[in-house]
Amino acid sequence: MARTVKVPPQFEAVFEQAERTVGSFFDTMERDPSRGVINVGGERYILMRGESIFRSLRDKMASEFGADVAASFLYDLAKTVGRGDAERFASKLGLTDPIRRLAAGPVHFSHTGWAFVDILPESKPTPDDGYLLVYDHPNTFESATYLLDKRPSGEPVCLFSAGYSAGWCSFSFGLDLDAREVSCIACGDARCRFVMAPAKRLQSQAERYLGRV
Repeated sequence: MARTVKVPPQFEAVFEQAERTVGSFFDTMERDPSRGVINVGGERYILMRGESIFRSLRDKMASEFGADVAASFLYDLAKTVGRGDAERFASKLGLTDPIRRLAAGPVHFSHTGWAFVDILPESKPTPDDGYLLVYDHPNTFESATYLLDKRPSGEPVCLFSAGYSAGWCSFSFGLDLDAREVSCIACGDARCRFVMAPAKRLQSQAERYLGRV
């Protein structure tokens, strides 16, 4: 089986199980263009161009309401979707353990075309204020739109990726978690790297990876 996520050794077993479980779920995909339907595991899915769901929407909102409002809206929207997907997925697959709920997220993320996920060894996903997840998305659909247009960004662009993963993990651990992109390929950085932590600790954790501490 092709790997759909990269994780440190201590998480290998649970993520391998998630790859089998989530992979089997997506093996049930049925497409019926004659009815305009895509079903996966009995759930309705839709396909959208990455550029249209992110770049066009973001640019339109930024022109109407300003860049900060647009960024906040897109992040919050993605976080809400991520939380809802995690809750539905956990219910459907009978997942109750926080780590197993988390493990399903990056695998689902890969199968749905958002990005590949590489979780770094310093991550400590614990159900308390010490929660920390540090991870790379080598090929997010957001940064891909900028690379395709050869138009660099002055700031990280992967708002959907950050928000969705924060929403998924917030549900999984019963915590108020947020994620921030601290480096981005669209800005000319070597990688799209994210830090996730409880909202009240995110700034200090992110600064460690921004080189400000």
